[in-house]
Amino acid sequence: MLPFKEENVVRKDWRKVDLKIALCYPNVYRAGMSGLTVQLLYALLNSREDVVCERFFLPTKNEPLLSVESNQPLNKFDVVAFTFQYEEDYVNALRMLIDSKIEVWVEKRRAKPILVAGGPCIFENPTPLRQFIDLFVVGEIEPLLDEFVDGLKESVKEKTVENFQEKDGYLTPTSNLTRKVYIKDLDEAPHPIAQVIPNVDSNSSYLPVFGRTFTVEVMRGCPGRCRFCLISHVNKPMRKRSVKKLEEIIGEGLKYTKVSKVTLIGAGVAYYPKLEDICEYITGLGLKISVSSLAANLVTEKLVECLVKGGQRTITLAPETGSDEFRRKVVGKPLTNEQILDASKVALKKGIRNIKLYFVIGFPGEKEEDIESIVELSRKIAELGFGPKSVRLSINPLIPKPHTPFQFCKIMSIDYLKKAYMKVKNKLRDKRIEVEGFNPKHAYIQTALSMGNQKLGEIIFKVAKYGGNLGSWRRVLKKEKISLESLLQPPRLDEEPVWSIVDVGVDDKLLAEEYLRILR
Repeated sequence: MLPFKEENVVRKDWRKVDLKIALCYPNVYRAGMSGLTVQLLYALLNSREDVVCERFFLPTKNEPLLSVESNQPLNKFDVVAFTFQYEEDYVNALRMLIDSKIEVWVEKRRAKPILVAGGPCIFENPTPLRQFIDLFVVGEIEPLLDEFVDGLKESVKEKTVENFQEKDGYLTPTSNLTRKVYIKDLDEAPHPIAQVIPNVDSNSSYLPVFGRTFTVEVMRGCPGRCRFCLISHVNKPMRKRSVKKLEEIIGEGLKYTKVSKVTLIGAGVAYYPKLEDICEYITGLGLKISVSSLAANLVTEKLVECLVKGGQRTITLAPETGSDEFRRKVVGKPLTNEQILDASKVALKKGIRNIKLYFVIGFPGEKEEDIESIVELSRKIAELGFGPKSVRLSINPLIPKPHTPFQFCKIMSIDYLKKAYMKVKNKLRDKRIEVEGFNPKHAYIQTALSMGNQKLGEIIFKVAKYGGNLGSWRRVLKKEKISLESLLQPPRLDEEPVWSIVDVGVDDKLLAEEYLRILR
């Protein structure tokens, strides 16, 4: 039970529905309610009169693990559905099941609930979870909704998910292959209008990242196709909503979602061709606005003016590296330092006071001068006139992802990643610049979970039983006499990877050719 009230919560009489679905986001409320995934699934599943869908989150402050809507335990539902946005949440999901006294192993589970999983991590590689999950949804829910719900009703009755066998978009325990399903026209896709908004203050640990806001999905997929990016590879083709449709969604949504801010999201939102127009429309309504990130080569004075008018004081850019040549040849991003500096100048001139920069370290072929280039570019941006602690760097290790050219790449050693990070941090001891990093050990765990096979499931289970933190990983690996490094072996160039059971429209042979070009 949450210690506050929410707007637009859906509550139904359990006696009047045929199917009870627990929608689980295996992380805390703040994380789960910051994106659109939970809002969308919640709205779509509850749009069916024969379904009740209630939400579960990992406890934030030791509250009991009960549904938000009716305080029911997880084991009272017919279906427990997880959405996985991050690999490390696999452990959290098992913790939720264990704490709810639900049998986690498919082969031992004889009664309800049926366990379902979807999300980008499932597009990526469902293999580590195959011993736990009854049914994987590989693709987008909109074109599958009615078939999915009707199939689940039958599955609950028959106590099997084999009725989903051989259908695109689903992976059962006996399936060998499935193909991703997606909606072709985003204008035809339903969008959550009456969004759930928490009534909390700005200091609350439950407040979503973008605050009390109406969230609008502008695009799916990304035209950038950075070689390390999972989403740009598995969310093809890129699809976008028209300005007219976005205006309709915002106009309708604000009738039911009483907020004064609109947040535009999507992996490729920075590349939306009419971004200026939709931002101008939002600020014209007297609303605040937030855009998650911008493309440096597409930043204009008009766009920044709109963002500043809408109350945004920070912009986010992703240079990835400080070297033009390395960015183009290895990262696959045709963006120059000059464009990044020009975008920063425009932002500063028009009233943006803070800038966040995302960099990645640990690419194959990376040299001392490539690390140094991050320092040089960051200094040049700070010297444009930004104030104390206004240039914020996020330095992240390269995590090789399936379905990308870097799936054949072995992650750099923890020692290398630590030294590269500290090199940047130590050389940027500047009152204008803040540097934060991602723990390389977590990067190793993410890589193992991304690339892992079915045997990894046993380790995930034991880590969950020990609490799910870094110490739990160390304890389990030591007990099993397994090194974390041994879990990080990438597939050979001529080898069929374990994640080939999901067809996301990416050719492994073409990925291998691209990886060889990177190495050359």
